[in-house]
Amino acid sequence: MMISSTMTPAAMRMGHVRRLIAPSSRASQRRTFAAPGGAGGIAGNKITGVVRFYKKVGVKEVEDEGAVRYAVTLDGKTLKTPMRSPLQLPSKSMAVAVAQEWDAQEERIKPALMPMMTLASTALDLEQTSSHEELIDEMLHYLHSDTVCYQVTADQQEKLAVLQHKKWDPLRKWFREQFDGELDVSHGSIGRLTHDAALVDGIRAALQQCDVFELVSLRAMTKECKSLITAWAVFKRHLTAKEAMDISRVEEEFQIGRWGLVEGGHDLDRVNTAVRLSSASFFLWLLQNNH
Repeated sequence: MMISSTMTPAAMRMGHVRRLIAPSSRASQRRTFAAPGGAGGIAGNKITGVVRFYKKVGVKEVEDEGAVRYAVTLDGKTLKTPMRSPLQLPSKSMAVAVAQEWDAQEERIKPALMPMMTLASTALDLEQTSSHEELIDEMLHYLHSDTVCYQVTADQQEKLAVLQHKKWDPLRKWFREQFDGELDVSHGSIGRLTHDAALVDGIRAALQQCDVFELVSLRAMTKECKSLITAWAVFKRHLTAKEAMDISRVEEEFQIGRWGLVEGGHDLDRVNTAVRLSSASFFLWLLQNNH
């Protein structure tokens, strides 16, 4: 590798370096080393399937408004996001992780195989187009329909109810203690949750202390788990990504155990969830261990 140092209630709610034909010098200058990533997920469809057009991937230290950042480069040129922001990251280890994804591309570029790049470029672009409060409001919307607050009753499905209590009660207790307020837990219904105002204000204040990279990671996990409570537990290292996956898939795995696994469906859902949660969790780890 050539990297220079450089988804009951819940169910109802929903090798070698390739030598490439060199373009003309003018076309080369217009080449946008655009990243996969965007507010709604992978927004790099324009480069999906494009032949790998670069040989060397690197990381270089740069200064951005007095702060040291780390740029990812392709053949010496700084990579850009879909909105053409320079891919300059706050952590060298994060930049190296993104560079490794680009270096691992083979004959054709596959943005779906670059989750770290997706998170990084999304954060940089949202920094230009959205306020922190918009991201926070989006996540708080999930809190009012949080998966772990919709409990089936024993009359509905006794075994599932027992399993949910086992997996979710400790997490809800931990979250209440974090923000000194009560969670609204629905039993057998799917209406909008109304949590204590003090608890909602507390989580909002905590989210306001996060930077855009942390918010993007939290949002990715919140959307994947359909649970801000679960995502916050991963952020605070109370849960691992694997534990968060198990908690978010309680009903799905219960139904698989009851009715069987559909190959090409349930198994792919598991893999996709694992990749997305692990990537976002690792992204946070790189931020929290900035070096």
